Amino acid sequence: MERKKIYNSLKNIISEKRIVFDESLLEKYYSDESGNRFSFPLLVCHPENEEEIVELIKFSNKEKIPVIPRGRGTGLSGGAIPLYPSIIISTELMDKIIEVDRENFMVTTQPGIITGDLKREVESLELFYPPDPASLDSCSIGGNVAENSGGPSAVKYGTTKDYVKGLKIVTPIGEILKFGGKVRKDATGYNMKDIFIGSEGTLGFITEITFSLLPLPKYSIDLLLAFERIDEASNAVVKIIHSGVFPQTIEFMEKRALEAAKNFLGNQMASQKGEAQLLLRIDGYDREIVDKSIEKIDFISSKLRCVDILVAEDKNFQEKIWKARRSLHDAMVMMSVKREREDVVVPINSLSELIKNLHLLEEKYKIPIITFGHAGDGNVHINILKLKEDDKNFEKNIENVLSEIMEISVKLGGKLSGEHGIGIYKRKYMKLVFSEKEIEIQRNIKKLLDPDNIFNPDKIFL
Repeated sequence: MERKKIYNSLKNIISEKRIVFDESLLEKYYSDESGNRFSFPLLVCHPENEEEIVELIKFSNKEKIPVIPRGRGTGLSGGAIPLYPSIIISTELMDKIIEVDRENFMVTTQPGIITGDLKREVESLELFYPPDPASLDSCSIGGNVAENSGGPSAVKYGTTKDYVKGLKIVTPIGEILKFGGKVRKDATGYNMKDIFIGSEGTLGFITEITFSLLPLPKYSIDLLLAFERIDEASNAVVKIIHSGVFPQTIEFMEKRALEAAKNFLGNQMASQKGEAQLLLRIDGYDREIVDKSIEKIDFISSKLRCVDILVAEDKNFQEKIWKARRSLHDAMVMMSVKREREDVVVPINSLSELIKNLHLLEEKYKIPIITFGHAGDGNVHINILKLKEDDKNFEKNIENVLSEIMEISVKLGGKLSGEHGIGIYKRKYMKLVFSEKEIEIQRNIKKLLDPDNIFNPDKIFL
């Protein structure tokens, strides 16, 4: 079906002012944060309600035109990039909080609201939505559900799926389904809502989400721990958690990341000591418990050749402690012309072994690899850098490097992704994790809900 005919048909469903047809305006929907491109979208629709979404999907199903659900385009795995000429349905205008239920500690929202806006809104009511992806001030909450996003706070509070209590979904054939609700327990039938969490827009279009909330913690203290070796930092993570202390965050930066931050920030770093650093945040409702947690961490660190300990309660000092970690994106942009970003996850006691293997890969292929991430749950962000435009070695070996990273992670008992998802780029590695039968079961779920394969086709699985 020609683009103009599609456009004319869709004008009968939503206002033409909310249809992006001009190719120059479609440019922003051509890719996501990964920067890669495959197929130019046919057009983009901006529905304002569930009824419009239903009709858009019914039209697409009837005409067998692929549909790409899209939030704010901040993903790194290609989940919102069209592989074929497709209709993109954006949630940008569906950005309202429907209800905050303070008595039941629940919030119901449309999918397009910015995650950071949702967090700040409930915090103004002394409530707390913990998930905190790095892009929280630009990503959408619906995209978080589609990717099962995490963030630094996942070590204590879990990921997005741990807070989703109810979902409304429009299926690829235009039916409305509702699973879960404003309850914290539900043993009624199959746990269907969880099938859609992390499904990357392949099984349906999320139109409404109910999240559970917590009381807002009253106290928050940050620590920076510097260690002589990465294995000592890794041991500290295990020992701290075994001690009964559950920090809100346990972030790490190994030697290469610290060097990148130092080159970018210079003397602005809170500490330049150590071969590895941990950043912890201890939060809670009782100051005495928070203080005792700090004492335990101090004691454990002193037994593990910790060469520097900084404690920050003042907001300005907290910002300084986190400055190096938050500078890494800009530091790597400055030092490279291209980078591949991966986010494998391994058991927390395998963290140092993973980094050791990454250093061996770096030596083997002569390609810089910088790692940092969420030590408390074993989620490692791996950045493979191309330093110069004429670096033919990078293009020659990058696929081998990526393949070996995935193999190493799985061999250590890990998975391909902790929070960025599979999308396009990791599809070929899924057989490292799943048997043929396990993949077949997942394909059958997709076929049941999307018999004509129009919803985000050929994502997750090849």
